[in-house]
Amino acid sequence: MPSLNRRSALFALGAAALPAPAFAADPWEKEPAQWTEKDMQKILTDSPWSKTVSVAMGGPSVGNIGGGGRGGRGGRSSGGGGMPDASSSSSMGGSPMGGEGGGMGGGGGMAPSLNFLIRWQTAKPIKIASVRSRMGAEAETSPQAKAFVERQEEEYVIAVVMPGMRAPGEGRPGAGPQGDRKTPPEDAAEKMKATTWLSWKGHEQVHPTSITMPRPGQNAFIFHFSKQHPIELADKEVEFAMHRGNLEIKKKFKLKDMLYQGQLAL
Repeated sequence: MPSLNRRSALFALGAAALPAPAFAADPWEKEPAQWTEKDMQKILTDSPWSKTVSVAMGGPSVGNIGGGGRGGRGGRSSGGGGMPDASSSSSMGGSPMGGEGGGMGGGGGMAPSLNFLIRWQTAKPIKIASVRSRMGAEAETSPQAKAFVERQEEEYVIAVVMPGMRAPGEGRPGAGPQGDRKTPPEDAAEKMKATTWLSWKGHEQVHPTSITMPRPGQNAFIFHFSKQHPIELADKEVEFAMHRGNLEIKKKFKLKDMLYQGQLAL
């Protein structure tokens, strides 16, 4: 029995000496130069700054929400393209998301649902992933890319990507921020502003100051919010809400998860 206990002790010591299993770091915890295509897509589509929301269709058809036809899933931009801009759809490099979610159920009684991607366009990791996805290795040495990433944005800019979209990263060559912006009819814009907001501790329903509508063939709305009352880490979380017809698209973002290189990145 003593020898058995000694053997058990040796096994325990040996196990303790083994290195702990290495867990892969999240892409945004690595240096951007180490980001792979897969890393960039995760940052752009499934990260603290980019979340998918599944919304049940409880009312009439939502075809009037996106304002555009169906398209394929775009990939990385292959054309030259202009510099992306955080306040327009041209910054949305890569393949942001797929089409409709599941839930049709085929007689199972489940309501059909749609998936919407909500992304903080002005968050630094999103800007870096967007420009690297668009420019590739050229982003490493491009002064324009560096200026874009380091620029202090004057607004919070949030994109809502609708189902059945074509990747907005595939813009016209040379398209700039002004070329990508499309002003909606005044009444439609005011209605959208009234039914879209950010809310956080002590600042309920901060509505967008302006809206960038989807370009033809795209289904991404871009909402611009003032920084007059900045969001702070102490606020703990911020919620984006958008109501359109019978749809309610809402998502809470935990601010402690939205740190990049030690700074709150919004």
